[in-house]
Amino acid sequence: MYKITLMILLLILTQKSVSGRDLPSVSCRDGSQSNLSGELKIKVQPADLTDCKGNKVTFSVVVEGAAGKIHYLWKRKRPTDAAFSPFGVADSVKLPVYNIGVGQEAPDGTMYQVTVSDQTDQVISESALLTVNEITAIAPSGVASYTVNEGTNLQFSVLTSGNVPLSYQWIKKFGNNDWRNVVDNQIISGSQSVQLNFTRLSLADSGIYKVRVSFPTVNGNQCSETSSITRTIHVKQVADTVPPSFLSLNNRNLTLCPDHFEQAVWDETSGDIFPTRTNFFRLQKNSSLFDLPETNFHDNVTPPSDLILHWGIWSATAPFNPVADETGTVLEDMTGQISLHPVSIDLGSAISESKNYRIIFWLEDKAGNLTPELLRQQIEVIVALRPQILSKF
Repeated sequence: MYKITLMILLLILTQKSVSGRDLPSVSCRDGSQSNLSGELKIKVQPADLTDCKGNKVTFSVVVEGAAGKIHYLWKRKRPTDAAFSPFGVADSVKLPVYNIGVGQEAPDGTMYQVTVSDQTDQVISESALLTVNEITAIAPSGVASYTVNEGTNLQFSVLTSGNVPLSYQWIKKFGNNDWRNVVDNQIISGSQSVQLNFTRLSLADSGIYKVRVSFPTVNGNQCSETSSITRTIHVKQVADTVPPSFLSLNNRNLTLCPDHFEQAVWDETSGDIFPTRTNFFRLQKNSSLFDLPETNFHDNVTPPSDLILHWGIWSATAPFNPVADETGTVLEDMTGQISLHPVSIDLGSAISESKNYRIIFWLEDKAGNLTPELLRQQIEVIVALRPQILSKF
């Protein structure tokens, strides 16, 4: 009897661990065995995530040392919430969050964490931050449509939250689902920046505009959002009675030296070895010496690029006649830049005396208004005396 009792005690003692803790073996539902002696730990914490409004993000967690079945309870705390509350599906290592930034379901700055438990322990993860990159407004806010006169200035600015944008691209609607990139020109600037500027709007600038913004994400990639917010511009044609002008008159004096020396060349078949001398200063047709920048042009309605530049050349001394070029064309009302004139312009002889000329520029807008005479730009040109060359062998 005593021997039987002693054997039972020895069997019980052999089931004890060195530390004295029981090590029961529990059968799982799938037939596998789980050891309850492990310590439940979070091996990989939920990471901060960043993406653009409307996209999906997925938080996840990795645990180790679990004993038995593991339970996951995800929670969130929005910026306006007082505390964390349960959110999403239960008992999943992953938490998908859809349509971030849409409504109040997943706004920027929302925190997420997960409580993990097994048969013996419970741990709470660190909080993970959701950053929502989004376009929040186009300023001026509250006005979706603008009706303005030709020549009006207008600016739109995009407001964002989340990470600092990497790039901007303003786009304009040309048809159903036909949005095209806006490009800088004489009227538009900032087409790839936070602010889109219109300087002296034209009829062609009427239309619907919005913006596409690219943001950086936490993993080193980028995402983009095209705003659902639009701005509509209606440009009205107005009667234009204001003449165009120059932003700053740059009247000046220039002294030029004649060029294109002729030299005598011996020619036995020629009766005269002294050819006719060309003693003049020539404005080359490919020279930009007297070109004026369009940035200096101004009109209340007509864009600078559409203004017509007129120019003419007159004698600056009596009898103040207009100058004619080598074809005999009188240069008193030419258009465009001098460098775009089809032929070079000879300013006459300078053998015996210097010559004085006056080049005058004026502008014409779409309504036919001309720059008043007192506001026209003038350049006084002196063609200096050049010694005559008789011959050169």
